[in-house]
Amino acid sequence: MKKILPVLARLIVVACILLLSPKAFGQLTGIKNIPGDYPNVSAAVTDLNLQGVGAGGVTFNIAAGFTESTSAQITITATGTAANPIVFQKGGAGANPVITRTDLGALTTSTIGGQGDAVIMLDGSDFVTFNRIDVQASNSGIEYGYMTNKPNANDGCKNITIQNSVVTMTKGTSGFVVGIHISNGPTSVSVATGQTLTSVAGANENITITGNTIQNVHVPVYVRGGTGSYDQNIIVGQNGAGNILQNFGGGSATTTYGVYFIYANNVSVDYNTINNIAGGGTAHASTFYGVFYSVVSGTVSGSNNAFTTSVSGASASYSLYNGNLATTEAFNNNTFASGTFSSTGAHYMVYASNGTTNKTINGNSIVGTFTRTGAGAIYGYYNFGSPAGGTETLTNNNFSNITNTGAGAIYGIYTFTTTSQNRTCTNNTLANWNTGSGSVYGYYTVSGNNNQVLNNTMNNVTTTGLVYGIYASGNVFTATNNKVSNISSGSTCYGLYAYGTTSTLANDTIFGITQTATGATYGIYMSSSATNGNISNCEVRNLVSAGTTLAGMYLGQGGGTVNRNKVYNLTSTSVLAPTVSGLLIGTNGMDVINNIIGDIKSPAANSASGLAPSVRGINITSATALKNINLYHNTIYLNASSTGANFSTAGVFATINATATTARSWRSRHRVATPS
Repeated sequence: MKKILPVLARLIVVACILLLSPKAFGQLTGIKNIPGDYPNVSAAVTDLNLQGVGAGGVTFNIAAGFTESTSAQITITATGTAANPIVFQKGGAGANPVITRTDLGALTTSTIGGQGDAVIMLDGSDFVTFNRIDVQASNSGIEYGYMTNKPNANDGCKNITIQNSVVTMTKGTSGFVVGIHISNGPTSVSVATGQTLTSVAGANENITITGNTIQNVHVPVYVRGGTGSYDQNIIVGQNGAGNILQNFGGGSATTTYGVYFIYANNVSVDYNTINNIAGGGTAHASTFYGVFYSVVSGTVSGSNNAFTTSVSGASASYSLYNGNLATTEAFNNNTFASGTFSSTGAHYMVYASNGTTNKTINGNSIVGTFTRTGAGAIYGYYNFGSPAGGTETLTNNNFSNITNTGAGAIYGIYTFTTTSQNRTCTNNTLANWNTGSGSVYGYYTVSGNNNQVLNNTMNNVTTTGLVYGIYASGNVFTATNNKVSNISSGSTCYGLYAYGTTSTLANDTIFGITQTATGATYGIYMSSSATNGNISNCEVRNLVSAGTTLAGMYLGQGGGTVNRNKVYNLTSTSVLAPTVSGLLIGTNGMDVINNIIGDIKSPAANSASGLAPSVRGINITSATALKNINLYHNTIYLNASSTGANFSTAGVFATINATATTARSWRSRHRVATPS
């Protein structure tokens, strides 16, 4: 009896201890409070890894305003399921809990995405959510805020959510500090490749990063999948839950990225604010990408983001970049602004130069005035890819209000896909551009198949360089209801330049072009590469040129009809021997019918002789043998005079050819009116 009593006493003590220990209950379930059930997050994670997750999952409520300092990485190895998730969230009202890592780190990472230290790491874990849990690091030796890791080639992290948290790191001059790193299991400090995946089990899947503020980093979000099996379904930002990515890059001379993807399938970057200078950042002096899709596939989305770019130096910069083939691509409703922008490298707002067959580029716009002091080129949209079919749609984009104080060119929409892709470019606006001596291309659209350029506007452009308002072609090219106006150029200027095989221009309006130097000026220019070019119901007016060649329309096509157009109020200010033509017919044969041409002037012209009139209603310079140029029912009104010598005008002028082999026949039933 005496021996039994001590034994019982010991058993009772052990039982009491077990009853007081969370471990006594086996797998963790229900609500756990921090502090309360655990003194801090580190202790809770230690127990979670030991005990695992029970039925219904476990939720850790971390008290609002709670702070924790740790000198070691918090690593979660436990894994949940859809029915048994793991949740870390703020409990109660007030400031987010903050976990700060204070040590120097144990590794020295020498490449972005290489093996490094994190504040919180998920090591092969699934179904884990962090909601309103802030993380910090006090020095640049801690490379990652939140990080997912693959412990082996068959254990990627799946169904991970990081939301509504503030990630504040210390980038210093390091090029390797990342806010949220979705990794391929880095195994070396100097190599980012990571695991060689052998199955889809090794891929990270269903990763959601929303509502966070990520700052004082070199790269806010870095996603690296594996070559054997790409990461799947990565979401960075959603409607009503966009991330704020700020104060990134700047401190390092290496390339920086707001969001980086490589080896990932089905990715989206939507509704985010991406501003590298906000929150105390500085202009980045090397190559800059707001969003960079390095190697991606499937559905690629980058929409409804607000970009503010601040760069310096001589490197190129990109707000949205995808140079890779995907199934579909959508870059819609983004806004672009410039911060401190002194770089001399080219800048691209939307760069989608790839073989993706179906892409939409809709509703993108500039906010305020996009201003740069460097001399590099600026592109609103750029595509020089080679897609095998499909359709590219460019609609309702507004790349207006650009000031380039240097010599850089400006391209509004530049898409040059000479393969079999179709294109629709409609209802876009380009306005209020000012650049020093750089060339200007409003719409540069080339397609190997069907190219539709409809209802677009370009106006209020000033440069001393070359200008193309619309430069377009296609196997079948159509330009209708476009308007190009109020252009000031110091070089050759084209309102609308077309060279498609079969080209149709209808109801286009070109007016208010002023050319201040010696270059040629054309309202509409139809290249000789167009074998069948039709122009109808277009209007060209109010063109002024200091050069010696001015034409309302240049007609170089090898056939077709020029019908019911209006060309009037054309003026050359040259004191030399200019040629001002309403219609300038350069080659081959066509029908010119029912056009109205008038008010063509050259008030200071000094023509060589009366055989070379400066003012010509219809000017035929073609020397193509045996081609008919048929003129029917045109109206030409001339009322021109000049202070120069030997001035003359011609309602219809045809260049004299010395040999019969270069003769043409042309028939005229038209009216030429001159004042009495």
